[in-house]
Amino acid sequence: MTVGERIKACRQNTGMSQEKVADLIGVSRQAVTKWEADQSAPNTENLFKLAELFGTTVDMLLDTGNAANSSAVEQFYTLFRMEDERKRADKRKRRKENLVSALIVVCAYLTVYLIGRLIWCDRSNVSLLGWLVSAKLSGSNSYLYGWLLSSNLFWIAMAISAVPSLFGKHRFSFVTLIAFALGLLAGIVFGPNPAGAPYGHGHYGWAIWGGIYLLSIIIGIVAELYNRKK
Repeated sequence: MTVGERIKACRQNTGMSQEKVADLIGVSRQAVTKWEADQSAPNTENLFKLAELFGTTVDMLLDTGNAANSSAVEQFYTLFRMEDERKRADKRKRRKENLVSALIVVCAYLTVYLIGRLIWCDRSNVSLLGWLVSAKLSGSNSYLYGWLLSSNLFWIAMAISAVPSLFGKHRFSFVTLIAFALGLLAGIVFGPNPAGAPYGHGHYGWAIWGGIYLLSIIIGIVAELYNRKK
């Protein structure tokens, strides 16, 4: 018998379902199914839990004392190594996905940056580098975009959105990214206050953008907490 077959036999002898075993061990039913089908192997901690649950020993589950089944231990450790390699592969995949997600967020912010340069920066009589970095803003509705750049809040917001993606917090990243763009548009459209210009309150775009972006941070945190509980 294989390790998986012995786990299945012990479970059936105790009259427990896969769901019951999974609940008592603290794993999913799918994990128990894979153990019994020899598609994966329980780790050392779960192996001891199974032995205690079935009223047997780890040696009996592995059948280490049976010469005819002397390969059982090797089989178990082979499965264990396979499971360990699968976990490492999953980690590599998640790291790659996290990096791609962060790059998407950064590219989205840079796209907004370039659109702003195209709209409000004069490209004549200036080098490409100068246009990208130091060309002065001009034209109507450039106030909020310029304020975000001069205060470095544009880049701070980009970091706030992008860095969490490196740790798998994709919902937070994309919520704040979308809010940044929506806040910028809303601030440009609804921010101008010509009547208040003589008193130094000619534009409230900064408040509109800031309120929307700060709210998105809260929403992003709640979304991540909700996702973690699922």
